[in-house]
Amino acid sequence: MTDKPTPAARDQQGRVHLSLVRDAASGEEAVTLAGRLFDEQWQDELAAGAANTAHAACGREPALAGMVALARNLMAATSRVGEALLARAPAAVACRPGCDHCCYQSVGVTPPEALAIFDHLSQTRSDAELAGLAARARARRAETRDLSAAERFSPAYPCLFLEAGRCSIYDVRPLSCRGMNSLDAGECERRLRDPEARAAFRAAGTGGHSFVEPIAAFHAISAGLQLALSELHRLDMRPLDLVGALDLLLNGADTIPDDWIGGGTPFEPAVSSRR
Repeated sequence: MTDKPTPAARDQQGRVHLSLVRDAASGEEAVTLAGRLFDEQWQDELAAGAANTAHAACGREPALAGMVALARNLMAATSRVGEALLARAPAAVACRPGCDHCCYQSVGVTPPEALAIFDHLSQTRSDAELAGLAARARARRAETRDLSAAERFSPAYPCLFLEAGRCSIYDVRPLSCRGMNSLDAGECERRLRDPEARAAFRAAGTGGHSFVEPIAAFHAISAGLQLALSELHRLDMRPLDLVGALDLLLNGADTIPDDWIGGGTPFEPAVSSRR
C-alpha cells in the first residue's frame, strides 16, 4: 500500500512529469513518472532511475557535496550504459583517444555537472592554473556569447578543456559528451575542417553516422536528473552553456553554488539559448 502521490512543481506549461510516492508500510519514497517521457520504454526506465537517484541524493535538504557526488554518480552511470549499448552494436565505433573533432561546439550542461567540473578543477589545478583557466573562460565567453549553436561549431572555438587533442577533464566530462559516438572519423573531420562540408552540416542541422542508443540514454538520464531537481526540489535546472557556467564559477561570486542550492538563479547569465 502506498500513500497518495505528492504533487510536484509544474513547469511553465503547467505540466507535471513526476510524482513522489511513499510506501505506507516502510515509509520509503519512490519517484514515478506521471506519464510517458520518451517513445522507448527503456528510456523512461533510465529517466525514472536517474530521478530516484537524484531525489535520494538530495535527502531532506540539498547540499553542495551531495550535488557533486550525484553528478559524478550519473556521469559514471551514463558511461556504463553507453559502453554496454556500444558493446552490442553491429559495427565498430570510430572514436579513439586523440580524435577531437566533436570537441569544437557548444556543450550543454546541468548545474550539478558544472559544479562537479568546478569541484574537480579546484582539487586538481594549482592556483596559477586556475587563474589561467579563468582568464581563458572569460575570453572564450566573450567570443561566443552572441553566437548560435551552429556558429559555435567551428575549428575556431575548441572546447575550453581540450588540451593537445585530449579532454583534460575526462573523468568529469559532461553527460552529453558521454553519449557522443561516431562510425566515421573521416566524416567528422571533414564536417569540422572543410568549409563547404561544415556549411552543409550547419544548414542541415543533422548529425553524422553514429549509434543513436547511447545518445538516447544520455537524454533519458539527463531528463531524470533535471526533472527530479526542478519538480521535487524547486531548483533552477535550465540547461547551461558549459563555457558560460564555468566562467561564472571561476570568475563570479564565491556564493554561486550555495545561492543555486538555496533556490536562487545565479546561473541565469549562462542559461543556454541553443539557437
